[in-house]
Amino acid sequence: MSDTSRSDDTVAWALIGTAAAVLLLHVFRAILWPFAFALVITVLIQAFLRAVVSVWPRANKRAVALIAGVAALGLLFAAGGVVLPGVAGLRDELPLLLERLNGLLTAVSHRVGLEEPLTVDVLFGNLNAREVASWMLGGLSSAFSGLVLTALFVIFQLVSWELIGRRLRLALGGREGQSTLVLERSVRGVETYLWIQTVTGLMNAGASGLIMFSVGLDHWVLWAIAFFMLSFIPFLGVAIGSIGPALFALLQFSSPWPSAIIFVGIQAVAFVVGNLVLPKLQASTQNIDPCASLMAVGAWSIVWGLPGAFLAVPLTLALIYQLAGTRRLRWVAILLSNDGEPLPETP
Repeated sequence: MSDTSRSDDTVAWALIGTAAAVLLLHVFRAILWPFAFALVITVLIQAFLRAVVSVWPRANKRAVALIAGVAALGLLFAAGGVVLPGVAGLRDELPLLLERLNGLLTAVSHRVGLEEPLTVDVLFGNLNAREVASWMLGGLSSAFSGLVLTALFVIFQLVSWELIGRRLRLALGGREGQSTLVLERSVRGVETYLWIQTVTGLMNAGASGLIMFSVGLDHWVLWAIAFFMLSFIPFLGVAIGSIGPALFALLQFSSPWPSAIIFVGIQAVAFVVGNLVLPKLQASTQNIDPCASLMAVGAWSIVWGLPGAFLAVPLTLALIYQLAGTRRLRWVAILLSNDGEPLPETP
C-alpha cells in the first residue's frame, strides 16, 4: 500500500513540476526564446567553425566565429527587413484575394451543378481577412523585435563558448562519464539536424524562387525567403510555403494556370529534396517520430508563439537526447523517437 502511495505521489509531483515548468517558459518567453534561438545559431556557427578548421587547420578560430556570427545575424536582420514590409503589403491585398477565391469557387460550383455555391465563408466560417493578416503581422513583428536580444545573446555565447563547456564539466563534477557523453552527442545531433535543414531549405527556397520568378509572380523574393524560414517547421512549412504564393498568383493573373504551376512546381521540388536528398543527408540524426514533430510544433507554438514553431524540433530533439540518457525516463525518449534508438551515433 505504501509503495502504491509513494508511486502516486511521484507521478503527482512530476505532473505539477511539468506544469510549473511550462508556465514559467510561457511567462518568461520574451527572454527565453531569444536565448534559445541564439543558442541554435551559436551551435550552427560552432559546427561551421569545426568544418573550416578541418579544412584549414591554421585558421584563426575567433576570426572565423566572428565573421560567421556577423553573417548569420546580418542575414536574419535582412530577412526581417524584407519579410515584415512584404507581409504588411500583402495584408491590404487579402480582401481582394478572398473576392477572387469566392469568384472561382462560385464558378466551379455552378460547373459541377451545386445548388448552393461554395464560398470561403462556407468552407472556413466567417473569416475576417484583415484580422487574420493583422494577427500574422503582429506575430512576425514581435518575433523580429526579439532579434536584437538574440544578437546580444549570440555575441555573449560566442565569446564564452569554451567557458560554457568548462562550467558544464565542472557542474558534472569533472566526470567524463555518461552525462558528458550524452551532452556531447545531444549537441552534435542538434547541430547535424540544423545543418541539414539549412541546406535542404536553401535548395527548396532557391528552386522555388526560380519557379516563381519564371512565372512572373510579384514579391517572389519575399516568398522565397519565407519558404526558407518555413522549411524549419516540419510538414506544415512546405504546405504553407506552396499554398501562399499559389493563392496570391490567383490574384495577380487572370488565368489559374500560373497558380497551378507554382503550386505543383514547389511541391515537386519539395518531393525531390525530401525523398532523394534529405534521406541521404539525415541518416539517423532526425530521429523523431513525425507525430511527435507535429505535436512539438503545436506545443511550443502555444508556449512561445511563432518562434516556438521554428524552435520546436531542435528543442524536442535535445529533450529526447537528454531523456535517453536518464534511466528512469528513457522510455519517454523511445516513444518520441522514430526507430526506438533515441541517441545519435557517436560522432
